[in-house]
Amino acid sequence: MEIKLNRTIKREVLESVFVTALEGGSNYWYFLGDDAIKIIKGAVPLSHRVALSEALFMAVFDHGCTIPIRDFDNEDDIIGELSAATIQERLQWLSDNESYSWAIDSELSEEGDACSSDIVFQALCLGDVVYS
Repeated sequence: MEIKLNRTIKREVLESVFVTALEGGSNYWYFLGDDAIKIIKGAVPLSHRVALSEALFMAVFDHGCTIPIRDFDNEDDIIGELSAATIQERLQWLSDNESYSWAIDSELSEEGDACSSDIVFQALCLGDVVYS
């Protein structure tokens, strides 16, 4: 028997994932290029005085921006993108994935850390977990 459960993921949980991943958990694989920074700054004015990680979250979730994500080791390569249009599908994939569902479970139970945020952020950006 297979049972699928729908879960509600609060805005605060996803914002926490972005902040934790961008400020430490995912620094080894992602890079935000000038193109991404330009999109983020265009969507979230400096007058909001928020950290880049929070501004990225706001650009995607509040303003519907698509943000290119580049490879840390080769900044010319776009390896994925963050988009509100793909978030639900990618979170569902993560939740259904036996190998990585623990990461979203940790975040939902407010026990997330740099490792779980990294896994969730990879899923959101890449549609897969590529780096470990």
